[in-house]
Amino acid sequence: NLSLGPNAYRVTLAGVIVGEDEVWPEDLLALDGGDIIMPIEGRMVKDPSFGLDALWIGQDQRSEAIIAGYTVVDPATVVATHLNRLVTEGAADLFGLDEAQKLLDALKDNAPQLVAGLTPQPLSLSGISSLCRSLLAEGVSLKDFRRIAEATIDASREAADANGLVEGVRARIGAIIVQGVVPVKMPLPVITLDASLEQLLSQAVRTQPNASHPFEPALAARIVQAVSSASQPLMAQARRFALVTSPAARRPLARLLKSHLADSPVLSFLEIPDGKPVEVVAVVGGNNAPRITESAM
Repeated sequence: NLSLGPNAYRVTLAGVIVGEDEVWPEDLLALDGGDIIMPIEGRMVKDPSFGLDALWIGQDQRSEAIIAGYTVVDPATVVATHLNRLVTEGAADLFGLDEAQKLLDALKDNAPQLVAGLTPQPLSLSGISSLCRSLLAEGVSLKDFRRIAEATIDASREAADANGLVEGVRARIGAIIVQGVVPVKMPLPVITLDASLEQLLSQAVRTQPNASHPFEPALAARIVQAVSSASQPLMAQARRFALVTSPAARRPLARLLKSHLADSPVLSFLEIPDGKPVEVVAVVGGNNAPRITESAM
């Protein structure tokens, strides 16, 4: 594409530009996690995947950057990470009725009665497609569709609406969601909210239970700032983690933080499987700065 600069790249999905940036193949990207000891010289940019402050530096500056506290990655990793995030974010937009039907057809070969119990009741093909898009939009894999189908049938008995169904399904496939963050045998790194902030979120949701954005602007800005500060060092280290909150606050909080947490999910505590080890890496809220635990350093 002649409209692109010599170091630029562009990513399109279904003919729509979803991302673009620049990369210097002979250099390295040094990510600033917020705890730099001594800044070094370089070409100042924003990391395309996480929006972190970063520098393009020469290969001969690698050791200097690491000693100074930067996380250093090569150009191929920069592009691959950006591409993976864009594809994950765009998966929901690419999923439609045909894709839902393919999942059902594949499942029907091995579990015909399960499919019969799923559609056309309690869910139509359109309803199944909508459910899958909601899961994909938050990075949940559909690979184990059998478990998702079983969870959907079970959750549909209690759900009052489509949003309630999604939350009910998520609570029943927590193991799938968590395995998308860390391997089975590893502890799940989590950021939690302190009791006072959780109480504010719960009050906001109770006041406007059906609102997509129930948090007042000042509270929303406070949440975004606090979570961004707590997550920045983790993202700079390429550490996967989850933000954990109450079931009532999970959905609106996930929507609020979608553009700030990259590929780190917002979970309710109901989605964490029994017996799964949890490592609290930061606590946000209250009147103080986020508290970063020693294990996160």
